Formats: sequence, structure tokens, C-alpha cells
Amino acid sequence: MRALILALFILPGCIVTRLPAPTARLAADEQQFAAPADPPADELAALDDEFEDPASLAGWQSFSRAEDWPDQAKQLDVATTSPGHLTFVPFTSFWLYDYHAPFLFREVTGDFMVTTRVRVTGAETEVPRRKYSLAGLMARAPHPEGSRAWKQGQEHWIFITTGTGDGDVPQIETKNTVRSKSRLQLSPGKSGWVELRLVRRGATFLLLRRFEGEAWVLARREDKPDMPATLQVGPIAYTDWDSSRSYFVWGRVRAYNRRVLDRGRPDLTARFDWIRFRRPVAP
Repeated sequence: MRALILALFILPGCIVTRLPAPTARLAADEQQFAAPADPPADELAALDDEFEDPASLAGWQSFSRAEDWPDQAKQLDVATTSPGHLTFVPFTSFWLYDYHAPFLFREVTGDFMVTTRVRVTGAETEVPRRKYSLAGLMARAPHPEGSRAWKQGQEHWIFITTGTGDGDVPQIETKNTVRSKSRLQLSPGKSGWVELRLVRRGATFLLLRRFEGEAWVLARREDKPDMPATLQVGPIAYTDWDSSRSYFVWGRVRAYNRRVLDRGRPDLTARFDWIRFRRPVAP
């Protein structure tokens, strides 16, 4: 079925693709390394977090602290608000082009497969009421120069998230950004717990999702030779596009990135059950 492609507001180069269902398929060799039945533990398992110990939060790097930006996370705790979970509640924010939102990460070098189980709700509803309120996994090229030396046009990242985009219904969003130009895809999601997976194998990145009781489905495949060997990898959350879109429309990147939008109407609570890291098993 042909995807419906629409321009997103007024800036060139940003395209939203709405898919009635994912159209990509895993190749035979990809099935083995990206969707194994029970991936064996390896050296990357040391990065796992089952979110059972509140002290484990200190083992994650915060994007805002690492690169000296304002902290856009409204609430962030492990096994405190919700036992056995990372609770991640963002202020009004979004990841798009050069615009930032909350992000926790571990640095990973080389090929990897990161998987999480996450549930997204609104503050009082099963599905968030504010547009583009989602949470999931991101892989991003680091900017060790920090906020003072940061320049526009140099963002490289890719993510898969669950929540709601523009439809007031459960959706999966994938987004690929190269030189700060983003391309979005939205496909139908489901409320409740969802497993998300992000796989790197060389320059190829695979984004997968699995609903409860179902098989892994490839949501997106991208070749990204723009990505360095070492990436920031971990959970993200963002919400309330309606309150922040004017910064995007008018290109007010620095004004947005240098403040916390604490007067918006954020409507997202993400609970991460666990995050696990593995090396993809070669076919």
C-alpha cells in the first residue's frame, strides 16, 4: 500500500511519511542477527539495567549534563515512583533538526543491539492528549564540544519511539536525522507495553517494534555512513509539540535549546521496564 507523504509545516527538507503499516521486511540474514529468539549475553550485557535499584540511575549519562544544556526532564527516577521501572517524564520538548529533548545514554562502540520494554501514557489518559508525545530509544553522534561550541547543522541521530504523533491514537514514530535534517515516519501503534529495538551493523541501522504477544516487525531500515564508531545510546522522551512548534516554525533553535519550557502542557509519562544491550550475532 502506497504511503501518504506530507510536508511538515514550512521548513524545507522535513517530510512526514504516514504508513498504514510498516512496509519494510527483514532479510534472511537480518532476521538472525536483529530478531533472535533469545540473544545470548556478551560483554555489552554489562550495560544492561533492569531498573530495580534506585542507585542505577547514576550509571546513566544525561545529555543535558554531558553537553551542558538545560535539563528538560521534569521527573526522572528508578524504582521510586514505580517499583522496577525507570520513570521518565519530560517537560515540553521535541527532537527534530537541531532541537533537543531529554535523553539518557551509555556510550557504545561498534555494532550493537539495544532493546527495551516501555509503556507510555498521558498524565490522566491511556494515550497522551498532546501531539508528538512519545518515548523510546535513540542512537546519537556525540558532541563533546558542548553547548558553547555547538553549531547548527551537525546533528546525526536515529530513533524509534512509541506514544502518539499527530493522530490522537497510539503510534510508532521513527526519525532519521542527517546533518540536522530530519525525516519522520509514523505507523499504527498499540497502547500498553511495547518492546522497541535499535540495531547497528556497520553503517546499517534497523528499527524494530514488538507488541505484546506478537513477533518482531521491522519499522525502518537506514544506511547511515554519517555515524561515528562510538554513539550515545539510550532512552528518550518528549511531549507537547503544540506548545513548542512556534520555535520550529520560526527557526528559533538557540532560544529553544537554552531554556526549559516549563509553562507548556506536557502530557507524557514513560515507564521503562528494562534496557538490554547485546552484540548482533553474525549470520
